[in-house]
Amino acid sequence: MNQRSELQITDAEWEVMQGVWEAEDQTAGEIIARTETLRDRSHRTIRTLLARLVEKGAVNVHVEGSRHLYRAAVTRNECVRSAAHSFSERFFSGNLQSLLMHFVENETLSSEELSELRQTLDERLTNQSQTKEQPSSGKPTQKRRKNQ
Repeated sequence: MNQRSELQITDAEWEVMQGVWEAEDQTAGEIIARTETLRDRSHRTIRTLLARLVEKGAVNVHVEGSRHLYRAAVTRNECVRSAAHSFSERFFSGNLQSLLMHFVENETLSSEELSELRQTLDERLTNQSQTKEQPSSGKPTQKRRKNQ
């Protein structure tokens, strides 16, 4: 796994990342102003969280004159993917079917949400079927050799 897929962001760091994702090349003050509205955190705490995110590689900083400008080094989707993978491993031993079944059986989903879920699963199944049906390299597989 690469470093980004192993990125672990705490809840407090996630709040700071929300502010970082809102714009590129922001000063710490601009990020603090955005983050303060989420929770009553001190400037020092937010700066510490921002420094941790830089250390983890989630945020890049570059100096422009006397200003330190911050920008996200990872996308929101990358962070969500990492957190989802960690959650799946931690609570479901990486078994995605068990994870999905848990949410389908234990959470309230509207008819529209269930329909969208079904459509996504059907599309995934269709894509997998098409991938399996694509011709191989022309060499007979072990199974084909036995049948010949």
